[in-house]
Amino acid sequence: MSDRYYLPLTKAMLWALSAVVAVTVAGFAGIEAGADSGVPKMEVKHFDVFDIINEQRVRFVAEHGVADPSALVASVRHSPMANLLISIAIEESRGDPVAVGAAGERGAWQVIASNWGSVPKDLHGQASQAERIISALLDRCNGNKIKALAWYNGGTTPPGKSYRYAKRILKRAGYLQVAVNYLPPKGDKLRTTLPGSLGSSWLL
Repeated sequence: MSDRYYLPLTKAMLWALSAVVAVTVAGFAGIEAGADSGVPKMEVKHFDVFDIINEQRVRFVAEHGVADPSALVASVRHSPMANLLISIAIEESRGDPVAVGAAGERGAWQVIASNWGSVPKDLHGQASQAERIISALLDRCNGNKIKALAWYNGGTTPPGKSYRYAKRILKRAGYLQVAVNYLPPKGDKLRTTLPGSLGSSWLL
């Protein structure tokens, strides 16, 4: 076949490619210049894996009878032991920040003020206090999670029921971790799990 048939085709392809590049460049330039030209600036939404994690937590908490699941989850959002704190709050008060126990325990985590200091009125403050308490107990128990949680429930000489309490807390936290690591399908895409570094929270 003669070269004269290839030349127009090649020129047409090059022209089309140049047009696409020009339109793309112009589009990017328009995005950058949008604020100055009066055209609304295009916003790029970034994927926030923590939003998905917290959506899963809210669903889990709601299924466990918490009246305001979003508030409870938000209060521990940035805690490295979020799943554990949620599990304790579900057990202690169903996440109720104004709950008062028979022995004077207060807040969502049912803290006794005479042992640990005044209990904040807001959930965020209560969550921070509970995190400090659990961290301190873990230090005192050399990292033994069951013992630390038993002490949280029953003092330094906890009865057998406090150890059963600890096991329930850890079991629920484990179920929550599974829920957090599970992503619902989008369209026809397969279900998947979050990467370990993002999906795993301080659990036990």
